Amino acid sequence: MDGMTPTASWTITQPWRGLFGFVITLVVSMIVTSIFDLQTYLGTFTTFLMSNVPILAVIGAGWAAQYPSTEGFPQPWKGFLLTAFVLFIGGLVCYGLVNFLAGGAGTPFIHVQAICTVITTFFLVIAFGMWPFQKMSLPGKGFMTLILAYIIAWLISKLFNFSMLSFAAPTGPVPFYAKGGPLAAFAALAPTGPFRWECALAFYFCAVICLFSFVTLGFWPFSKSPNLMKQPTMGFVVTISCLVLGCIIYLIGVSALGIEPLRFLLYAISYAFGLLMFLFMFQTWPGRTLKSPVAGGFLNIVLSIIVGILAYHVLGPWCYSHFGAEGMKYPLDIFAIANLMLGCAFPAWAMYSPLWDFWPLPPTPPPPAPPSQA
Repeated sequence: MDGMTPTASWTITQPWRGLFGFVITLVVSMIVTSIFDLQTYLGTFTTFLMSNVPILAVIGAGWAAQYPSTEGFPQPWKGFLLTAFVLFIGGLVCYGLVNFLAGGAGTPFIHVQAICTVITTFFLVIAFGMWPFQKMSLPGKGFMTLILAYIIAWLISKLFNFSMLSFAAPTGPVPFYAKGGPLAAFAALAPTGPFRWECALAFYFCAVICLFSFVTLGFWPFSKSPNLMKQPTMGFVVTISCLVLGCIIYLIGVSALGIEPLRFLLYAISYAFGLLMFLFMFQTWPGRTLKSPVAGGFLNIVLSIIVGILAYHVLGPWCYSHFGAEGMKYPLDIFAIANLMLGCAFPAWAMYSPLWDFWPLPPTPPPPAPPSQA
């Protein structure tokens, strides 16, 4: 191999490279989860996990792992340095959220705000390409995008109403942060906007899975029009489309089919689990092997649904087994399973692929040249 040490082909080709990374990251996520009891797992630890994702999105999708500079550092040192940077920024953000907005405790409303920040960051980085800061320096545009994401997410969270646990079966609505609820001590801190928090969160997450679906499709059909792919037009068109489609999906699931909003949210998270697995671990394989990128994208979407169903029926029972059926009562059961899928597994993927480049496997080879147009 041109004088280089021979490399086993499976280590640089999909799907074996992706399977290796998927197994490693999922096992680590399950080990981390198994360390905690349910109360600790769904406390400040969840806030910390979610606080790492926005900076991960900026490093991976916005900075392409080029900042902070790790030039001259081979793996695993590059991975260690970038991960340390992520944990440092995430730790600062977590400290600020818990101590300045949540009264010193990691309770559900601050977790929801952190999730809203994650979703908003993805829209700003992926749909808007960090507009209007894209002409700034590499660190400048990233940090300004992060600040804007936290401001927008804070404003969005003010529209949520956390007073009641609105869909607690079989009793119906029960106090949550309102007087008489388990979190009444934090009632003055939790937003009391016009929208029930379960419904608003489920809708917003439906919008972001539409965004990831468009990424899988190469932003088809918008990519057919060069004018639509220019910023800020692309950002507004994609975001509005995702919000409209997310609303339709939400109405079908919750209103038409009568699925409880948080349960529907978990279904959406399960789909996102599959979709993000193919994007990060399998680097869009097997769809990328098809001649038509759009057909390949739809193939990956179908496979993501299948993986999501499997994950729901495997990781859910595992969480019940670890935390115990007695503690896994609504809505804690949904929070715990969702936290394993996207609170632990997704950040692990977002670190292991862009930051660690699948170490200790060889570096990712460059993509194959496109077919000649002879």
